[in-house]
Amino acid sequence: MQIQKDSYLPIYSQAAEIFLMGLWDKRDYSPCIRDWDDLSRVRQRDQIEALEKQQAIFFADSGKKFDTEALLFADIIVSVPPPTRRQVEAALRRFGMPVNERDVEILMSETWSRLDQAFQARRQPALAIERLRQHRHITETIARAREESVGPTLDDMHGFGPLLEWGRDLAIDLEDYKAGRIQWDEIDSGVLISGPPGTGKTMFAGALAKTCGVPLIYGSVSAWQSAGALDEHLKAMRASFDEAKAKAPSILFVDEVDTFGDRSERDRSRGYVRGVIAGFLELLDGFNRRKGVIVVSACNNPQQLDPAIRRPGRLGQHFEVPLPDDDARRSILKYHSGIDLDPIHVEQFTVATEGFSGVEIEQLVRSAKRSARRRSEDFAAMHIVAKLPAAPELPPEYLHTVAVHEAGHAIVAIEVGFGELVNVKLASHLVPENGNQVGGTTYAMPRLMRRTRTAYLDDIAVTLGGIAAETVVFDAFFDGAAGSYHADLNAVTRTATLLEGGLGMGHTLVVADNAPSRLEVLRANDPELRKRVHDIISNEFERAKNIVRSRRAALDEIAARLIQTKSLSGDEVREIVDRHRRPTVSLAKLPRSMGA
Repeated sequence: MQIQKDSYLPIYSQAAEIFLMGLWDKRDYSPCIRDWDDLSRVRQRDQIEALEKQQAIFFADSGKKFDTEALLFADIIVSVPPPTRRQVEAALRRFGMPVNERDVEILMSETWSRLDQAFQARRQPALAIERLRQHRHITETIARAREESVGPTLDDMHGFGPLLEWGRDLAIDLEDYKAGRIQWDEIDSGVLISGPPGTGKTMFAGALAKTCGVPLIYGSVSAWQSAGALDEHLKAMRASFDEAKAKAPSILFVDEVDTFGDRSERDRSRGYVRGVIAGFLELLDGFNRRKGVIVVSACNNPQQLDPAIRRPGRLGQHFEVPLPDDDARRSILKYHSGIDLDPIHVEQFTVATEGFSGVEIEQLVRSAKRSARRRSEDFAAMHIVAKLPAAPELPPEYLHTVAVHEAGHAIVAIEVGFGELVNVKLASHLVPENGNQVGGTTYAMPRLMRRTRTAYLDDIAVTLGGIAAETVVFDAFFDGAAGSYHADLNAVTRTATLLEGGLGMGHTLVVADNAPSRLEVLRANDPELRKRVHDIISNEFERAKNIVRSRRAALDEIAARLIQTKSLSGDEVREIVDRHRRPTVSLAKLPRSMGA
């Protein structure tokens, strides 16, 4: 079979196996599926296997030319064109999904490697489509990052915390290196950046390159994968590193590095994954030390990254980039629009954009500017305000339930000594773009800490503190506790499974691979493990409820204050808890003296 476009072998191998299984009885099914190689030694080996099995499919990309031997050996040569619009629409209908122009265009434009990463057995098709939608902005961002003469510097970036300090230090070190004051091995030349889509990881790389005064080379794991089979994949990856070395000192930005996967995963593509990761590790260090090349890698899910990639000397430094807070969002707006909002509009903007990423704010400004152009008006704050999403005011009863929930988290955290409580917040408006989240409790954890089983159980109890408080106050908890990846019950289920199956802190020291996807499969297929996970969660739920009952007066005051002020600092919450913890003695019941 000659693939006309995007010859990503793992996808076509799976399709070939399904095809052959339909032709032969399963007992006789043992096909040979190979990528056609021009090297005669390898080809002869594959030919022998194919002749023994009498069932074989070979693949070649569109640029491969067949010699006479190949034409004689093959029974038939089939040209495989790329998917058509009709086929994409049929696939959507097959999974019971609506057929719309946007999703059809996404599926037709994506590479097989990216589709393979998005559509996994553990993920619903609708969620896979949503993840692809979220990544559509990357192409535009990459193009802007490559324009070194335009775009922000690190001084223009907001909401990146310690990552900005690392970038400024790197700029100083590179100046010292170029001046001969320090050696290359004194430079921190590998860093991993993680965070939700749209937080500006790609834009940061562009700003870093501009601040450092060095070229930026963009390398995408998905783009490397789309080159085709393993050899072509490795060639594409090496080409990006070679380009960066040729322009050294330079910054090589490697996007979507978590799509490499983990070598511990066991599936039909395991050999391919191991080969790719081994090649990447060799380029990071190995025999070809990347002198003069800073590797900045970005991902959404660092827990899916092979541990070897994050070792010191490779991508040893790791910075998490959260969604921008209130001040950062206003700074991002000022950078993209050049407009300072008045106090009335500042509050409206802050509420309406809660949970927005930097990319979403940029899109908001772009839409507002377009509206001003259509009306032949000078761009002004009113155009930005007009594009803000509607944020309906929440009813008092709803706010009360959320305030009780967040107060429960805070009280349990204080009582079990879980980190340091920073603040508790409550919104007054519902922001759909923020996933309808209207409350939050923030903790500061030690940078370096070793956790025992007790620490993990405390974590579970604190996470359950919200629904524990709802149960104590309202005799039931509400449906927001489960469903999404970050929901409280989903989070404690993962933590309890990790304790029992992945850390040796449960009923046995025997552990399995502690990758989240692997533990999820274990829990689903092992009733005993599922029961132990249930028992842990149930016990910690009871503990959290007992803590809330014992601090009910403090809980009520915290909830009431939160409804009134919308925000309480950690010190304010601790003061309330301490005040209600102090014993009081009634003067009417003082004990009589012995002499009375």
